[in-house]
Amino acid sequence: MPRRRTSRVKLKSEIDITPLMDLTFMLLIIFVITVPVLEYSTKVDATPPELNNKQNEASAKDQSVVIHLTREGQVLYFDQKIQFNELDALFSSLRAQRPNMSLLIRADGARPYEDVIAIMRAAKHANVETISLVTQAERVTPGKRL
Repeated sequence: MPRRRTSRVKLKSEIDITPLMDLTFMLLIIFVITVPVLEYSTKVDATPPELNNKQNEASAKDQSVVIHLTREGQVLYFDQKIQFNELDALFSSLRAQRPNMSLLIRADGARPYEDVIAIMRAAKHANVETISLVTQAERVTPGKRL
């Protein structure tokens, strides 16, 4: 009768440290790269400043002048009709009262652009630095796409 061979598996009593060495090497590289970056970083103050909206709104309202140009071609300042040739004097007197005056022009869309340019030219002669055109939001129907 033939003899049976019994094979025994030898157990390994050693620990494979290759993955551990890979992990250690990778951490070393990461720390070598990040430490100089942390050393030269600047501190950023991320606290928001305190806002005093009531003062800002009040000063903005005090400095803004609204001029209306109606569909009929009349120039209105607080419901007072003004001729185009009187705009230079009006803007000069308002500029003397309000040094940081800004001009808001609300013109009807049916008026020629020449009238708006005439108002802007009068403001320029009075050294008004900020001129803005007041517009309305465009009305879009729900089913219509641009």
